Amino acid sequence: MAETTIVDEFECTEETYWEKCHFDPEYNRRLYLEHLKFPGWKLLETKTEGDKTSRKVMLDPPVGALPGPVKKLMGDSFGYTEIGTYDRKTGRYKFTIIPSTMADKTKVEGEIWCEKLGEKKIKRHARIKVDVSVFMVGKLVEEKVMGDLKTSYETAAPFTNGFVKAL
Repeated sequence: MAETTIVDEFECTEETYWEKCHFDPEYNRRLYLEHLKFPGWKLLETKTEGDKTSRKVMLDPPVGALPGPVKKLMGDSFGYTEIGTYDRKTGRYKFTIIPSTMADKTKVEGEIWCEKLGEKKIKRHARIKVDVSVFMVGKLVEEKVMGDLKTSYETAAPFTNGFVKAL
């Protein structure tokens, strides 16, 4: 199993991050399709009940170069569905990723939360765990997924800061 925590600072309030970034369809469309160049992004569902907001999103990230054994398992395309819930009482978004291939052998889950640093500054934490149970190549797939996640978060952070500054 691979695990990482990615931390980024944004010049906004926690409320702005959740409402104008994380759950805003236009922000996400621009981030994934225009900035990160994902071939696909689609909001499937969002609903709020009491203190909880849930969403379901389908994403098709760029696959890039894959090690031979991984490419043989995954093929030329890879997509996933993210299903998550934000709890306003705890300030945490917990999610599960269901991949389009090897879903029965792959477990990806995570949690995102914000830490207030000042009047209009936060630190966003994203903890992600990836476990791929495939003999001989599971570790390779985990490393590829983690590398892609880290790259996406690193690339997205300046976009998000620019986006919130323009609000």
